[in-house]
Order: sequence, then structure tokens, then C-alpha cells
Amino acid sequence: CIIVMPEKMSKEKALTMEALGAIIVRTPTEAAFDSAHSHIGVSLRLQSEIPGAIILDQYRNVGNPLAHYEQTAEEIIDALDGRVDCVVIGAGTGGTVTGIAKKIKEKIPGCLVVGVDPEGSILADPTKGETSFYEVEGVGYDFVPGTLNRSVVDKWLKSTDKESFEVAREMIRKEGILCGGSSGSNVHAALEIARGLPADKNVVAILPDGIRNYLTKFVSNDWMRVRHFNVTGDA
Repeated sequence: CIIVMPEKMSKEKALTMEALGAIIVRTPTEAAFDSAHSHIGVSLRLQSEIPGAIILDQYRNVGNPLAHYEQTAEEIIDALDGRVDCVVIGAGTGGTVTGIAKKIKEKIPGCLVVGVDPEGSILADPTKGETSFYEVEGVGYDFVPGTLNRSVVDKWLKSTDKESFEVAREMIRKEGILCGGSSGSNVHAALEIARGLPADKNVVAILPDGIRNYLTKFVSNDWMRVRHFNVTGDA
């Protein structure tokens, strides 16, 4: 198994996959999605060079949104007995938001679907064109993947690294939820939405990542301070 991933991705992810037997190939973070040097371009090259190789391709594999349509959405609906007023979901490949939103819209037409996209990504507004670097992993892109159906999203909110990591650390410290940065993005957006709704409304936020992959990143006080993000206890 060969895993092709941008340099931006945490070393914890690489080490975990190496421990499982994978070969890690890193690519430049700044490489555009259609560049031969991007993780997509390198994957396509390796596929052409290795006999019998296949790419699971989370950007185009219909099984990605289908899994969330058939399972994740049903779990949400069942857990709240159908009383789902809003779902807040970060977009990367778009599989999660596309699959959940499709099923939610079928069963609860009045539910508000909110997509969360980091500053620096174009998913919330593909006409923007230009992208910039952001630290949060697993969300946002410089292109719209085939697995993202933007038409099922009612509202988009943008998130910043500062908001994402500070909220994630607050959840870790106050709630004992060992989440990652994109979870912080979603919860920050969910809180913003919830403030404008009556107290009896249910807002669901997806927490798709965990602390294990980021122990040397936002979990570190020094890492946060270098980037001028707030650390609890600092003056």
C-alpha cells in the first residue's frame, strides 16, 4: 500500500500508516491539484507505472458519499428521533456533507445544511479562484471534488485556523473530547448557527478527527504561540 500525501499533513498520520505497513510518499503542499507534482498527480503516475495498481480515489469514488447517505445520516436521524433542525459539516472531499445532506433532505426537508470551509479554500465559493495556505487538515481544496454536491448545502460558513484550533483545544480541556482541528471548525460554526436559533432546536456538528494525529501540532502550546493563537493560561 502506498499513501501519497502533501507535506502539510502531520507526521503522526505518516508514522501511524507506516506502522501499519504503508509506504509514504510526500508531495509539495503548494502544488495545485492538477499539477504532476501534487498528491493527485503523483498517485496517477504511480498507478500508470505499477502493474495492477488501483487508486481508491476519495475525490471521485461514489462509495464515499454513499457511506454517509446509508449510515452516518441514518445514525444522526435515529439518535435524535428525527428532530434534526440543522447539521454542520466540514467539506473536504465533500463525501460527508453530500451523503448526509441528501438523506437528511429526503427525511427532514426543513433541516438546514451548513457546510464549513476554511479560509484559503474555494469550496464555499468556487468562483473565488485563488487559494492560500491554512493549517487545518482534511478540509478545503483548490478544486471542487466530484464527490461534493454543492447544491445540497443551504449555507456556507468560512472558518479560520485560529477559531478552529482554539475551539478544539477548549473542547479537549472542558469537555474531554479528544478532537482535531476540523472538529473545532465545525463546532465553532455550529455555535454561530445555534446563537440565532431558539433554545429547543437541535444543531448537529460532525467531529471527524481525533487528537492522535496532531500531538506535535495544535496540541502543543509552543506550536500555538508561534502562530499567535491563544493558549489558556497565557497572560
